[in-house]
Formats: sequence, structure tokens, C-alpha cells
Amino acid sequence: MFMHKGYLLALAAVACATVAAELAASQPLLLVAVDRAYVQPLESFNVTVYAYGQAKGSTVEVRLLRGDETYYETSLPISDVERLTLRAPPREGLYSIEVSAKLSTSSVVARVAEPLPVINESAWTTPLLLSFVWHCHQGINLMPDGSFHGIWAFTYVYENVFAPYYEGGPYTLLATMLERHPDVKFTVNLSPSLLWQWMYAIAFGYRDASKYTYVPPNSSEANAVKTLLSRIKCLIEEGKLELLTSFFNHPIPGYIVEKFEWGGEVMQEELSWGILVARRAFNVTPRGVWIPEMFFSMKLVKPLEKAGIAYTVLDARYHLSGASGEVGSPYETYILKDTEGNSLEVLFRDSELSDLLSFGINPSSEKEAEVLARRFVALILARKLEHREAKFVVIAADGENWLLGNKLKAVFFDRMLGYVERSSRVLRSVTVSEILSMLPPRRELSHVPTTSWAGGDWVWTSRSENHQQWDMIAKAGECYVKVRQRCSDPAIVSAAAFSLFLTLNSDVIHREYT
Repeated sequence: MFMHKGYLLALAAVACATVAAELAASQPLLLVAVDRAYVQPLESFNVTVYAYGQAKGSTVEVRLLRGDETYYETSLPISDVERLTLRAPPREGLYSIEVSAKLSTSSVVARVAEPLPVINESAWTTPLLLSFVWHCHQGINLMPDGSFHGIWAFTYVYENVFAPYYEGGPYTLLATMLERHPDVKFTVNLSPSLLWQWMYAIAFGYRDASKYTYVPPNSSEANAVKTLLSRIKCLIEEGKLELLTSFFNHPIPGYIVEKFEWGGEVMQEELSWGILVARRAFNVTPRGVWIPEMFFSMKLVKPLEKAGIAYTVLDARYHLSGASGEVGSPYETYILKDTEGNSLEVLFRDSELSDLLSFGINPSSEKEAEVLARRFVALILARKLEHREAKFVVIAADGENWLLGNKLKAVFFDRMLGYVERSSRVLRSVTVSEILSMLPPRRELSHVPTTSWAGGDWVWTSRSENHQQWDMIAKAGECYVKVRQRCSDPAIVSAAAFSLFLTLNSDVIHREYT
């Protein structure tokens, strides 16, 4: 459906050409660093080629291409690093710099292609808008005795998982990145269950079930959480961070409203809890909502509007491609209306770029982090070259999971945001609400399919254990309905709701964790 997918696939094919040679090494055999995210027509720019392993001592062929058309090519021996100054072609468009390392005329040991957007700044009357949407979530991992069997909500604040580069965990890193980059803005879903745990720790401390220890509210750990909440509040007040709300404890809302008679009423109540948590944490009422697991149903439009929610972000690959109405590209805003006239503004994330960020970034060195950072911003700019109607790009992904497991991902993050700032003449970082205020919806959708980021419900229904869970959830929901109908004590009703919300957490139904 989208032209840009072909370009991503082409880049992937070039990268895969040397997979066999690189499997034994974490460091790629070739890195190609370009000194900026884009160039103007006929502008000179610098390219640095780094060779490793078998590529050392080879001959590298460097070509500047657009499709089958070659604008420049040269061959030169390389020991470990070579620097070249090239000139951009005269016409605007998406080009690529292809570098091949050869031991002989028939033996290619490595090949890399870097996208090169050539942009006529004067022709871009307005910058391409860019919105990063981060979903930060931790389910409430309570044991029956009140201890926490998982304390990631807290450790991801204060544990220095990115040392020696940055202090704190992924939640702290998001605030740090906004403070380091004054021209960057984020739209962030701090899930209500995550905020609830933060406020709980500040007020009461917490017991760690795995270590049989109690962390008091005046501890350094709880104070780190308190400090981060204060930093986030300042970022919200400065307009650098827009807060999204959500359903209280990360259910699978589209699936639940379709499957259970009680689903709609329970989801509406869980949404009201989520909005209340945001108000208590930051004294704000979010305009937008994050749909957990992006599991949407048209049955959610009415309760969302009733709760005062103006917009959400869904997936281009699975939601927009199956939508009905005035369907255009993912780079336009939409108004979605149900059969009763209830409405919701919708933006669609760029699925390929969001997935690339989530699953395709794993640098092995600071040099590679720099190369990947520049490449990612170049691919964002390429959207405007491939889709002339594009006004904005939305990158939406988990706010913590993609960063974990490799400290250099945080370095990539920092450098990538730096390239965004240095591209300010053609690229502008904004919040989702700013996109909607500048580009109010002109297209109307009448239907968006019931599905998730995964293209269906299989992630939460495919195992036999999942079927047992859903049977138990059905009984729990029916029990809660009876409690609401028959119990006059609001504290007991709230406790029953809290129990059901913990049961509906998608994480504990996920096929990988059952």
C-alpha cells in the first residue's frame, strides 16, 4: 500500500547481503557515516567509511544512486577508515549511498546502503512535523499480602541501566532527553497503573516480594520516584511533554467490549479511574488516550467521547488499511464517527518506522549508534519525499522496552534527537495535540476494524492456558457485576473493581508470560 515500505525492504536486502559474514561478530564489517541527515541540491557533504574484520584491506566501491541511476562512483583501497567529500545531485529526491567491500572482483564481503534525502529547503514552505508517542506501562504487580512481585515500576526510575552514559532507568531517560534537547517534544502515556505505583511508593513505600525487604517512603529509591514526578510535571507545564491517559491497568479494551456483556461498562469505569490518576498525579486532564495493545473496537468511540477524550493513535498497518470511509495515507489526520454520531480524532503511527525503532536498533558501538541515529532521521525525512502530501509523521512505540538490553540504544536515542534538532529547517518536533491544532481532520472514517498492533487477538488467546484465563475472567466479571448491583458499601465495590482491573492486565494474559 505504501511506497516507502519498498525502500525499507531494499535497505534491509542490502544489509542482509552480509548477514552470514557478520553472524560471528557484533560489529558490522562496514559502517558508513554521513555528516548530516539530509543535504541540499549540489551541496557538498562528507562521508566516512569504517572497515572492520574481513573488510579491512579490501577495496571499497562507493556509489551515489537513485534507483538504477548512478550519479557518482569511485573505488579505493581501505585499511580501516576512508573519508570522502561528495556533492549532492541537482534534483530533490531520495538517493542512497551504497558502499561495497570487495576482496576481488567477484567476492563481496560486505555491502551497506545509507539513505540520502536531497531536500530543497526553499521548496518546503513548512517543516515536516514529527511526533514521538511513548507508551510507558507497568502493571500493578501486587501479591495478595500487599507486596510487589515485580518492582520494575520503581527500578526503571533509579537503577543506572545506561551507565556510564546516563543516570537512571528508561523512565528517567525520557525526562533527561527532553531536558537535553530543548527543541524536542514528546507525547507520553504514563499508564495510570505506573503512576499509581509511583504515588503509592511515595506515600507508603513498598515491599519487594523477591527480596523480602521493605523500602520506606523516605528512602533514596522513593525519593528518586518523587524527583522524577516533579521533573515530569515541569516538562508538562513547559509544554514539552503532553500526557496521554489510558485505562487504569492496561486491559485489552477492544477485545473485552466485544467479548463480554459487561465489557463496555467495565471499560468505561476503568477509563474513569485512569483519568482520575492523571489528575491526581499532575493536576491535568489529558486530551488523548493510549489504547492498550492498540486493541481498538468501534464500541470504544462512545465511552471515549463521553469521558472527554478527543483523540487516539492507532496503527497504519492494521487499522488504517482496513478502515472504511475517506481513507488516505498515515500522514493525515482523521475524524472517526460511529453510527450514533459519536466521534474521535485519530492519527495513525508509521508502522514501519515505529517497528524499526522498537525492534531494529541494536548498535554495537558508539560509532554505529551515531550511524543508526542519522539513518533513522533520514528515513523520517524520506517520507515527505515519497509522499508529497505528508504533513507529519507519528512514531509510536513502547517507551521503555526498546531501550533495554543494550546501553548504546540510549546513545542512539540521544544522537537521533540531536539530528532532529539540527534538521529544524525541514523537520519540527511537536506533540500530537499540536498536530491536530495545525492540521484539523479533513477526512472522515466510518469504521476502523477491531484489531490490535499484532493484527488480531492471537497474542492473548492462542494457548490453552489463555482459554483457562478467559474462562476465569468471564466469571470474575460476572461476579463484579453482582457486587455492584447488591453491595451498598462503596469501599467494597472499589476493592472489587481494583481486583478485576488487576485480573484484566494484558501482560498476565500475554502468551509469552502465561
